Amino acid sequence: MFTRHTLTDKVAFALVAFFLGELGDGLNIFQGIYLVALGWNEGSVGIALSMMGFTALLTQTIAGDIIDKTTFDRRKFLAMAALMTAFSASAILFVQEGNVDHALMYVTKIIEGVSSSFIGPCVAALTLASFGPDSFDEVMASNILWGHVGSIVSAVLAGLTAWITYPNIRYCFLVIGFSALLAVVGVKLLPEGDVLMGRGLKGNSKKGAVHSGDDGDDYTNMEVQGTTSWSSTQGNIASPKCTSNSVAAEENAISSYWEIFSDRKTVVLCFTGFFFHFANANVLLVLGELMGGDNEDGTTKRSVLQIV
Repeated sequence: MFTRHTLTDKVAFALVAFFLGELGDGLNIFQGIYLVALGWNEGSVGIALSMMGFTALLTQTIAGDIIDKTTFDRRKFLAMAALMTAFSASAILFVQEGNVDHALMYVTKIIEGVSSSFIGPCVAALTLASFGPDSFDEVMASNILWGHVGSIVSAVLAGLTAWITYPNIRYCFLVIGFSALLAVVGVKLLPEGDVLMGRGLKGNSKKGAVHSGDDGDDYTNMEVQGTTSWSSTQGNIASPKCTSNSVAAEENAISSYWEIFSDRKTVVLCFTGFFFHFANANVLLVLGELMGGDNEDGTTKRSVLQIV
């Protein structure tokens, strides 16, 4: 069994990103096909599957703000978000045949959207806290890559499971549950990192370090939440605590939302991301609905593999 001592931090993050990628947005495209096969109409399927993305759109900024300010271990946040996402996505296993159980899908899709919106901010904060700003881009790129690989593997496994268990194709959604369990196990391998660094502030890179003064006295550098105070082990020496506090406060000053969204580059980035997702948001969902349903002889279409 892997432990923190047998894996490097980068490998641990790649593994967790892979397992989180296997959650595959709840395998929404497969769920669309499955619901149509059960007898749902296209409008109900579109509403149910769009609720997750719409809810995530509304809550992701709030989720990021919570993860940014929390004093709770972000690894536990990540594990809980992964489990909640998997459990809510697995609710489709309880949908009965026919155009029924709409409320069950609508409510669980909203829960799935809220819980999944915490995953990205948690991974980003933990990555920044563990590697700092200099290596953040490199490690996050690796995380995103392995997340996409996980999504592909999840789709293949779901397709194969549906093919093997046909006509009981609902068992393909068990892939989501297993992926969440593996993600929770993988989270234990992640370092917590520097909490302040995870917020994008100047962290405690030398917490508890011992330095030697010019006069031979030993001083303990005690950094607590970005502030530094010096205490002497011999005699009474004046402390520059006020100066260090003011410097730390200036370095760790947090910008307001108004300052952030007043920046032209931030606005351009937000609009670019919005229109990118707006352009392709429902393409796969509509494709799934078209490929679902029955053949002319009444049998269910075996179209899952083409989606992969």
